[in-house]
Amino acid sequence: MDSLEQTEASPPHFRVRKPASTSPRRLQHSWWIAVSVGLLGLVFRVFGVQRANDVFIDEVTYADLAREIADGKMPSILGNPFFLHPPASYALNALVIRVLGLEGHPMDLALQLRWVNTVLGALTVVVCFLLVRRLVGIGPAAVAAVIQASDPFVLRMDGRLMMETPAGFAVLSGWLLVLLLINRKWDRARLWLELSAGTVFGLAILTKDMTVVFTVVPLLAATFWRRTVPLLTTLRILVVSLVPYLIYLGVIAANGLLPQFVEQKSVGVLRMMGVVQMTGFNSVPGVNLVERLIDMAGRFGTSYLLLGLSILAGAVAATSQLAHRRVIGLFSLFTGFVGIYSVFFGAAEEQFGYCVVLAALVSTPVAVAMLISWRPRLRKATAAAVAIVAVLSLVLGVQERSVVDDGLVRARDWINAELPGSSKVGLTSVTGEFALLPHEGWEVLPSLRSLRDGGAEYVLTQGRPLSEGYGFAAPELLDWLQDNAQPVFTFTGPTSGDTVVWRLDRTKLDAAVAGGTILPPINGGYR
Repeated sequence: MDSLEQTEASPPHFRVRKPASTSPRRLQHSWWIAVSVGLLGLVFRVFGVQRANDVFIDEVTYADLAREIADGKMPSILGNPFFLHPPASYALNALVIRVLGLEGHPMDLALQLRWVNTVLGALTVVVCFLLVRRLVGIGPAAVAAVIQASDPFVLRMDGRLMMETPAGFAVLSGWLLVLLLINRKWDRARLWLELSAGTVFGLAILTKDMTVVFTVVPLLAATFWRRTVPLLTTLRILVVSLVPYLIYLGVIAANGLLPQFVEQKSVGVLRMMGVVQMTGFNSVPGVNLVERLIDMAGRFGTSYLLLGLSILAGAVAATSQLAHRRVIGLFSLFTGFVGIYSVFFGAAEEQFGYCVVLAALVSTPVAVAMLISWRPRLRKATAAAVAIVAVLSLVLGVQERSVVDDGLVRARDWINAELPGSSKVGLTSVTGEFALLPHEGWEVLPSLRSLRDGGAEYVLTQGRPLSEGYGFAAPELLDWLQDNAQPVFTFTGPTSGDTVVWRLDRTKLDAAVAGGTILPPINGGYR
């Protein structure tokens, strides 16, 4: 097996320098940098934590599931057990709810729980630094950590109550433990590292099943690819990684819920593979993903670059002579394949890109170091390109956290403050249903007929989701409201576009329905 002192294959006239010594002074310097980049990541995530991202439907759902676990119940939605995703992230948030005594409406609870991901996201920056430091040294590690701390797409995910943040933290932490045991002689410490790596990988899978492709699959591949990881090491890590999920399955089986689990998981797998298109860009006809990416390049340009580098950098790193670099290359390679597949064939949900960006951040420094070892003349050009990307990431990160994008919260607060408590308000989006209900006098009324029959006086719309077909109401409802209703509250944000509260003209509404203009909803089974 390769040792840390081995060098990359390179032309005879050039050899890669050996890793720097681990003197106490150098280690102390390294830890100061780790703390610094962690604080930088924390500052980016704390700033604008409750206003930089509009409320997302998943956040409200996850907050409600966490509250059920905090109350000692099995997680469920509308009275049905919820098994689409495993419960680790909900259990973590449930612990926070119990310890801090959090309460309130699901949307308010989600906003409070965003602080959990703020801390986990900052810790992931530190783990990224430690990983890259072990792979290529302190300098590249500091740059990679700064880019992760400020990456606009990573900030978008860490700024919401999404399971990707704890899952990504567990994935990178597990790989850090794997790097620590590679090339280490057999002793009790190595065994503990293997057990710890397996446990952390198991927690990642218990947070999001999909991470099995980011953990177990690359590890198995590393066993056969140039014997990067010894077979027995892989088997021990694999066995331990299964334990948390097996305990979860045992609890489900003990409660007689295994059939429901199998049914929901089957649907989840089909959704991930793209056989069933229920969510994501590919589920809505007429939505052009390429046009959307171009439109968002001004916000997430550096993130898109990292998404594209994941497979390329992973492929290069996987050819390294150094085992610890090869295993990270395989991790990035498989993670990138999942991202590419989801875009072209799968659900194409934006959160799928989170771990792809993390993988690129730890594999790209390796690929760059190998490229320079092969072509030393590229050192200055490469350094300049890396500096440009780092600066752009910082600029886009500041932009991402400075934006005010809390339209749904503002609309709710305006309605409660400015309209009579008896007002009948119609909701038209999925997020509106989960985030704002239950509320007296408010209900989902996504068509002109339902607005008339429900006696609605006002209607709340979110322009971008409705116009792209993600809401209950048809996109044509927006056009009708613009011509026949009065906007009494408007907020424009990058996520939802125009969030508008409309005052309905009952005469025009009645006349439209009587004349056959119903504008039936396109989702949700509403009339």
